[in-house]
Amino acid sequence: MLFGLLLAPLPGPGGLPVMLLGGILVLRNSADARRMFVRNKRRYPRVFSPVERIRLKLRERRLRKMNRG
Repeated sequence: MLFGLLLAPLPGPGGLPVMLLGGILVLRNSADARRMFVRNKRRYPRVFSPVERIRLKLRERRLRKMNRG
């Protein structure tokens, strides 16, 4: 995530994907970060709705893949 913040001022969208990947890694490995994410998601649903939509799409895709093979 820090690397993404360093890339953010540079031209192009290079910082955003790096920050998103860093956020995914932090959420997968930190219970405190997950708890804070859920709390903020409930408090500010309009802000986190795009993130939740993407998360649900990826989850459905993963479940379909597991059920196929």
